Amino acid sequence: MSAGTAGLRAALADFAGRVNGDERLRKMIADWDRTIALEASEGGGEGLVVRAGEVRVADAMPDQADIRLRASVSVLEDVFSGALSPTEPYVDGSLAVQGSQEDVLRLDFLSLMIWGD
Repeated sequence: MSAGTAGLRAALADFAGRVNGDERLRKMIADWDRTIALEASEGGGEGLVVRAGEVRVADAMPDQADIRLRASVSVLEDVFSGALSPTEPYVDGSLAVQGSQEDVLRLDFLSLMIWGD
């Protein structure tokens, strides 16, 4: 973890805790084993691992990932802290997303269920 991604790591830990604390969301992801890379445009990044109905922050940004999100650290932090809907930066091009449509929709749904609109 770099000093520049410390806030992002904290936002991801909070996001993971909220998912893990919600039984409905845990059931929704029980069969969804994915690795998510969050690449900071400034360099570095973080990762999330979803396994057996639980989300955890990865020890390091994964080399191999099912879903890749690329944006500035501040955009990634805002999206995973709930300060910003992922739709806004995606539409304006400041958030790039790679992954299957199903995976991206499921990640969007998790965010919506945690943070609302």
